[in-house]
Amino acid sequence: MRRITAPLVPTALLLGAALGAQPKPTVTSADYAQWEVPGAPRISPRGDWTALPISRQTDDNEVRLIGGPRDTTIVVPFGSPVTFASNNEWAGMLVGMSTAERERLTKEKKPVRNSVLFRNLVNGTVITEAEVSAFTFSANGRFATLTRYPAEGKQVSDVVVYDLTRGTRLTFSSVREHAWSDAPGAGGALLALATDGDGPSGNAVQLYDAANNSLRVLENGAVPYRALAWRKASLELAAMRGVVDKAFRDTAHVLLDWRDVTSTAAPRTLDASKSGFPANTRIAEHRRPSWSRDGQVLFFGVRPRLTVADAIKKSADKVSDVEIWHTNDVRMFAQQKAQEAQDLRSTLLTAWRADDRVVAVGTDLNEQSAALESGRWATEIDRKPYPWEWKFGRNVQDVWAVNLETGARTKVLQRIRHYYGADPTGSKLAWSDGRDYWVVDLASGKRTNLTASVTRGGKADFVDHDDDHPTDIPHIFPIVAWSKAGDALLVNDTHDVWRLATDGSAATRLTNGASERVAHRLVNFAPFNASAADRAVDLSAPQYLALTGRQTKQSGYARLNADGTVQRLLLVDAGHSGFVKADSANVVAFMRQRYDTSPNVFVGTDPASAKAVTATNPQQSKFAWGKVELMNFRSTINVPLQALLYYPANYDPAKKYPLIVYTYERLSQGLHGYIAPNSRSYYNATVFSQDGYFVLMPDIVFRPREPGIGTKYAVEPAVRSLIAKGLVDAQRVGHVGHSQGGYEAAYLATHSNLFQTTIVGSGITDMISFAGQLHWSGGTAEFDHWETGQFRMQVAPWEDMKAMIDNSPLARVHQMQAKSMLIEIGSEDGTVDPRQGSLFYNYARRAGKNVVMLTYPGEGHGLTKRENQRDYQTRILEWFGHYLKGEPAAKWITSGQTALERRAILDANK
Repeated sequence: MRRITAPLVPTALLLGAALGAQPKPTVTSADYAQWEVPGAPRISPRGDWTALPISRQTDDNEVRLIGGPRDTTIVVPFGSPVTFASNNEWAGMLVGMSTAERERLTKEKKPVRNSVLFRNLVNGTVITEAEVSAFTFSANGRFATLTRYPAEGKQVSDVVVYDLTRGTRLTFSSVREHAWSDAPGAGGALLALATDGDGPSGNAVQLYDAANNSLRVLENGAVPYRALAWRKASLELAAMRGVVDKAFRDTAHVLLDWRDVTSTAAPRTLDASKSGFPANTRIAEHRRPSWSRDGQVLFFGVRPRLTVADAIKKSADKVSDVEIWHTNDVRMFAQQKAQEAQDLRSTLLTAWRADDRVVAVGTDLNEQSAALESGRWATEIDRKPYPWEWKFGRNVQDVWAVNLETGARTKVLQRIRHYYGADPTGSKLAWSDGRDYWVVDLASGKRTNLTASVTRGGKADFVDHDDDHPTDIPHIFPIVAWSKAGDALLVNDTHDVWRLATDGSAATRLTNGASERVAHRLVNFAPFNASAADRAVDLSAPQYLALTGRQTKQSGYARLNADGTVQRLLLVDAGHSGFVKADSANVVAFMRQRYDTSPNVFVGTDPASAKAVTATNPQQSKFAWGKVELMNFRSTINVPLQALLYYPANYDPAKKYPLIVYTYERLSQGLHGYIAPNSRSYYNATVFSQDGYFVLMPDIVFRPREPGIGTKYAVEPAVRSLIAKGLVDAQRVGHVGHSQGGYEAAYLATHSNLFQTTIVGSGITDMISFAGQLHWSGGTAEFDHWETGQFRMQVAPWEDMKAMIDNSPLARVHQMQAKSMLIEIGSEDGTVDPRQGSLFYNYARRAGKNVVMLTYPGEGHGLTKRENQRDYQTRILEWFGHYLKGEPAAKWITSGQTALERRAILDANK
């Protein structure tokens, strides 16, 4: 494995170089394309290979494979994230094309399609195949399926099964879907395929045994099959067979269950005629079948049937497209429209037991149901008793438990906000009341407070005090995981991890981070959306902990040993992320970065001994680079806060510099983030630093009803402390922010005298009009965001109109103290109505203030077109260059641009 170290340089040479050194050049926009942005690393099963995706602002991205016996680095241009085969012999990835080639094909109205690349990690053999949309490896890692692109308007594709060892292939045509079994049995290479064909038996579920090159039809018929599903680590397969009935407008299905696909036994079948099946419903294809952990219950989804007889008849008159918005709608009409596709696919959870009984679980298509691990219980959420709370951001719910043996339904939890679901055994549910953690045993109904013994005596506090959003139920840290046996719940407080016995007998702190103000957090390698059993933690085996110094911002890792001791492995002034562990070897990999050190992958048997295997952005050494400091200060109301201060590249302490302030709530946790210069990242601190600015990012904390006032309380003392230190010129201070930060910039422009100019990106400017607006992209009402969300206003506007006015930028537009303001909006912004920008622009224009507005047609809350991203950054630099550095103003700053001038530019560049 490659170990990258710095070369040794004699001290005399270093001293001589320093005495005669010339300042290094700063980075310009012409240099940005050199910069790499590493993605999350992946590691091979044995830990001997690491895959690192690299992106660039040009979109000319690549994947690097690093490792092997010769410390090889293999670069695959335009590769996507890598998947490693389970046998550690192959790495696979989709491969795209250059931006220029993609744009050429798009212009010529030709399809843009990927290819696939497989590389043998043992002998270096490379296999490529064009026109491939997806691939998957078999369980044994020897085979791979390659999915071709479907013909236009078709739902089926050709699927190629590739024997990677022998180099042979077999093509299946008209495949609707396919899935490998993950079971090691039968050679670890069983592939189920649902294929379409003509005639009374043209559609089929087929089983291909790739290891033995044998094919068997499990069932065929006249109607397509779909929803293939393998039970985990099993040879059990489920599928759905369509049933067409002209009396209905929808398609019903028969559920098929092959308990062992290697046998010749016919599958179990289930349809709506079965006793206990929910009346007037159909088995729907939108929920893929799944099993309880023991395989004794098969879960599926049903939807109400749509009869032809009940279909709406076409009117003889032209029908209005009016929308009826009703005050009783919990989900506003706009939200219903945004979620229409989801609503059409929602199903009612239903259980099919091994004894052939059917038990209904779901009762409402708009509520969530969950199948618990044990196969004995399932749950359904019920929000209907709390319409007001769900309308206005005070979300609470009831929880019902369904006994899958008897079908009995019991309300087990009522008016719960912090609900955490079931344990790995599927026998208990967990929740919090905002102070303590609780469990309820589903069989007995017994409720147990797990933390009263430590919270009542002040020995523990699980409330997240950093979360300052107004609430009637305190914000509490979410659970971390369950123990493997389900006998303990693992939770966090501000600094530490706790083990809570589910019988209430003990609440034990497992770490001791509070003494040093170092937060300890368990590292869980299972996906966040994995089941409780898959995310469960085995405390009888060592577990990794991620460490973060809450004040120092140091980070690293520790190990929680089986004997309960905590072994610190690494805690340094750097940022760490992307921690992964090899599946079958004691090898870990992670990313390390600092603002002055590009992110690199470290690999080793543990974090303490891990070594760098990459050296990204070596060109940085040729350029001047700024530095970042963590600054401590106190707010106007004496709250201790922190800020990030980025120095100009080639900083000269004899000079005073212009300052750009960037705000968005808390930002100091980004101290060690590497910021690659990029013309598409328009609020880029490195770009500002390279252009000769200090950049200040102060943390902001809030009290209820003070989103603007709280911003002023935090930002002003931070800026004044820099001025007092003589670092920046008090007459050359600017402010920029986006979204909530855009609101903060607009507020300070009208309520503070510290800023020469501000830039407001997609910001809220008028408290009165915006409180009643919508997030149009999702269709949700603004009031939850307004009262209990980011704006923290706590009450309806009419309950504290003074607070509305005191925190509104528009209310003092006529007294705007900043000398100038640049506003940016996307015309199709679905998060902050773009009329917030035009409203302020018009008021400021009437008040005689110097305001310029940039409108980007077709753009949303953030700019997505490359040309617009570059344009906006260029204008930001020109704006600050003029107002903070005294550079000659660009014509658009002084005179704007007419519609005809803009049209001429666009026409000339068609």
